[in-house]
Amino acid sequence: MVAYNDLTEEEKDLIPTSPKDSSVEMVTINEEIKDFIDCNYAKDQVYQVVFHHTAPGSSGSLVVFIALDKKTVVGESFIE
Repeated sequence: MVAYNDLTEEEKDLIPTSPKDSSVEMVTINEEIKDFIDCNYAKDQVYQVVFHHTAPGSSGSLVVFIALDKKTVVGESFIE
């Protein structure tokens, strides 16, 4: 719920049903996602929360990155 609660109202409106339409996995910060992660975050892994089929005007998804403490949002992006 940390990821969902951090969304703006506009971003919440993109989620068609509920935050349950998401997936979570721990990922290593790589070249593909590092630009979306807070530069002050010093760990090499994050939780990636994907809200499926939520990107405006596409079939992409809104992604929120959560620190390993499971409380701090350290980034956000849209993926295809």
